[in-house]
Amino acid sequence: MNAITNPYRIKVSQLAELNGYESRGEFLEDCCSDSVVPACCTEGCEVEPDGTCEHGCPSPLIVMGLI
Repeated sequence: MNAITNPYRIKVSQLAELNGYESRGEFLEDCCSDSVVPACCTEGCEVEPDGTCEHGCPSPLIVMGLI
């Protein structure tokens, strides 16, 4: 059975590129010091580092297992 995928969710590398970063590592480093971070979402949502947006997309820190 195929899992239902979230049509809003994007990869951390795509999110980093959309935010003007050349590397995922540099992007994540900056996210670690912020109280609000962009969610891995096509809609441009922002979330707390340990949160998910209204579309069900997590923060990049959750995706990478840093939180």
